[in-house]
Amino acid sequence: MEQRPPNRAWMRVQIVILRFLMRIGMVLHGYPPPLPPRPSFVRTLPRLDGLDSQRVKLYFYTPKRYAEQKRAGHRYPVVVNFHGGGFCIGTATDDARWARAVVEGADSVVVSVEYRLAPEAPFPAAVDDGVRALQYLEDHAAELALDVSRVSLSGFSSGGNLAFTVPLRRHLLQQDSLQPSPAPSTTLTPYETRDGSSINLHLSTLSQYPPGSTSRPSAARSQSAQHLLRQTSTATTANNGSDSSNDNSQSQTPRSSLRIISIISWYPIVDYVLPRHIRRDRSVFPSKTLPKFMTTLFDHSYMPHEASRHLPYASPLLAPPSLLADALPKDIFLYVCEWDMLLHEGHEFVEKLKDCGGGKVVRSMMIESQKHAWDKSVNPLRDQESIDVFYRTAAEQLRVANERA
Repeated sequence: MEQRPPNRAWMRVQIVILRFLMRIGMVLHGYPPPLPPRPSFVRTLPRLDGLDSQRVKLYFYTPKRYAEQKRAGHRYPVVVNFHGGGFCIGTATDDARWARAVVEGADSVVVSVEYRLAPEAPFPAAVDDGVRALQYLEDHAAELALDVSRVSLSGFSSGGNLAFTVPLRRHLLQQDSLQPSPAPSTTLTPYETRDGSSINLHLSTLSQYPPGSTSRPSAARSQSAQHLLRQTSTATTANNGSDSSNDNSQSQTPRSSLRIISIISWYPIVDYVLPRHIRRDRSVFPSKTLPKFMTTLFDHSYMPHEASRHLPYASPLLAPPSLLADALPKDIFLYVCEWDMLLHEGHEFVEKLKDCGGGKVVRSMMIESQKHAWDKSVNPLRDQESIDVFYRTAAEQLRVANERA
């Protein structure tokens, strides 16, 4: 059985230590030439009614002729990226080498999201931050020279989870905003769990429980979710006053000009219900998987409430096929690692996506003899070219998706 952390205060102490070590590791990660690029500029999202203490930032990586082309009226495709780190550590600049591959290979603007981290901001804060980031890009598309009809999502590990859960959450919020508004206590949305039973939770205040609470949502976090719902609904209505049909192949939410055309997800976690010890037991190389103390710390920091783990925008593997068909784009590519404990659920998710409908083109690749986050090695003597070749291949997939769109 998984060990359980003693309390959230001790969990936070451990997370702070890991964040410090992660910073040192990423310094070492940056040494093999060519050095990772710096962001071109940064934007900070407005606070949600003053509730979020951690500010959400967007780090932009732009093509060389961005300023010149912007003045000429050109608009670039967008790749929105989510970093990894178990929703507890990491920063938006961790994937700078990936950003360079995309900027150069797909001639796109990369926007890396510095979402809020657990345990300070548990689920679904990171997911909601991703939704807010998309809305910000749509609202500011003209001034940023972005073609929001060609948006792709990418992410690594927990960020790979967000590459799926953000469009799922966005789609559900949009659908909820179009429904009549009964009293919150009666707005119940059923979701089927792994064992066939169902749970009913209010969509707009879903899992907005503060640490230590097991009964009622806090007013502040409930208000935060309601603000997100209003923001998304109001902004999309303002951007496009006429109704438009939902094109499943390009994942457009109602009345929104933003279209998600593809997803590239690297070694994502897609099932928060399956216990970690089962994942380790069926791993090809258990000793190469993440240590127990770390996965326990990450999971309980981000997902303090068991019921939340069944939700489609927590565990997309458990989402109904119809929701996957409606909310996710046509082109999806997953990269999984042979020695990763997440390998099997990645393969299972690929098959589910292929069978969900909507004419999806789903591809996957297994990186042989490599463990989770192999591309984020802190070894300054590593062969960076052996990693960059995968990045360039994925960037080519994005370029093709942009051309088709």
